[in-house]
Amino acid sequence: MRLFTALFPPPEAVEELAAALAPLHARYPELRWVDPARWHITLRFFGETEPADQLTPFEGLAGPVLRLRDTGHFPGVLWVGVTGALEPLGTAAGAGPDWRPHLTVARSRHAKRWPRLEFTGREWTAGEVALVRSDLGRGYTVLDRVFLSTSNG
Repeated sequence: MRLFTALFPPPEAVEELAAALAPLHARYPELRWVDPARWHITLRFFGETEPADQLTPFEGLAGPVLRLRDTGHFPGVLWVGVTGALEPLGTAAGAGPDWRPHLTVARSRHAKRWPRLEFTGREWTAGEVALVRSDLGRGYTVLDRVFLSTSNG
């Protein structure tokens, strides 16, 4: 199974970002826009493995206050940044030093231009970390989840 751990933004944050990105769809037809129902912030990609104790390191951690903000791009990927104290979750996930929290919103192998959107979304608190199976071409399945603490100390 192709597994990863992820945070899923709440519906309100998804709707807000989807509305901000909607005008870009027609102006950038060369991009393959990701269905908002699939939007997530990957904490760690495990690749082909079996479910084990991937969620154990997150037990007892506090859910950080996050905000989706602005766009950027990597080769082949348009993303929206994530601000907030994600370091404890990244460390628990075992993310490497080059980990950059982001939410992928579009892909293209041949895009010569990428949209820039100044965007500042509403704040939201991450409530859970999910263990997710990725079925290429078919979508994602949440296999398990661990709820994050809502206390700040």
